[in-house]
Amino acid sequence: MTGAAVHRHDAAVHRHGAAAGAASERAVPPGGARPPCSPVLLGEPRVRVPHVPDHPSCFGCGPSPGLGLRVVEEDERGVLAELSLGRVHQGAPGIAHGGIVAAVLDEATSLAVWRALNRPNVTGRLEVQFLAPVPLEEPLRVRASCTAVAGRKAYATADLHVGGVDGPVAASAAAVYIAVPATHFDRHATAAGPHDPRTCQDGP
Repeated sequence: MTGAAVHRHDAAVHRHGAAAGAASERAVPPGGARPPCSPVLLGEPRVRVPHVPDHPSCFGCGPSPGLGLRVVEEDERGVLAELSLGRVHQGAPGIAHGGIVAAVLDEATSLAVWRALNRPNVTGRLEVQFLAPVPLEEPLRVRASCTAVAGRKAYATADLHVGGVDGPVAASAAAVYIAVPATHFDRHATAAGPHDPRTCQDGP
């Protein structure tokens, strides 16, 4: 990494908080990126999302045996969510599998971007920094925020806390999401068959 790139990366970490410590240069908003501004605040209707409530079978935020991520607070930039992982999520004894931890952070940052921008998106890049083991059967909280937008790309960060939001951070993430047309999800939902609730829903 060049000296200029190091300077840009350090500035981004300072600007976006602890979660940005997980970010490489590719996951840091470029110069000229703008803060997110939700069209919902301007009166636009909420778009359909591939999550709860529009998609109750979502592995990330749907019911067991998925992750069971539950949004408990939200604002114009992101979400605060809760969950507790069980034996089905285990890697080493008593500890959540690293891939499951990454899935939690992917789901949380995705929800933050949809909340902030009210548009269909897919994960383009997810970088995770594992800081401590994530215990099973203990309350976990994830705070995720959409930090910037540049064209079709949206940038987000998240911290996974053990216990409350003041508890230690066990993992953090920096993510990049790419805007896609709603038909991207409709096409796959139709292929999934009539049991996917989005195939039976009219309008946004």
